[in-house]
Amino acid sequence: MTKKLIILSCLVFHDENCIKCHSIHQAKGAKLAIVAPTNEKYLTGEPVKGVDAFCLGCHNKNVGIMPIEMHKTHPVGVTLKKAKVPTTNLSAEGIFTCTSCHDPHPSNPNYKYLVIDTKGGKDLGKFCSYCHPAQAPAVRAEAAPATAPAKKK
Repeated sequence: MTKKLIILSCLVFHDENCIKCHSIHQAKGAKLAIVAPTNEKYLTGEPVKGVDAFCLGCHNKNVGIMPIEMHKTHPVGVTLKKAKVPTTNLSAEGIFTCTSCHDPHPSNPNYKYLVIDTKGGKDLGKFCSYCHPAQAPAVRAEAAPATAPAKKK
């Protein structure tokens, strides 16, 4: 069903941006990914999988598009114990993924495709306090959105 929706939206809306990440004819991974999944590993040593593997298919040191090094970034591929991440920002299995913070679709106008508007990166404390309210008391008074933006599947 998901493949059909992606294909239909690309064909109906002629959204050329879809083909930067998805390909109908040259798919190399799940969700018609145009790149092969990465062989990176989570900090736990487990192979990166799911949407994280899709993202790291381009965001790695070999391809070089804003490369992400797993040991230098926010942990992904984990089940949360302390952070207050809305369930709408987690995978169906309750896992924290790249898309817990980023919605990379062209319709997202936010800085670095974040799921919350940070006024062009000037208000990153607001973004961090969305899930970590105790670590950002200065911005805590401003309430986080009642629900996170719906994730595209």
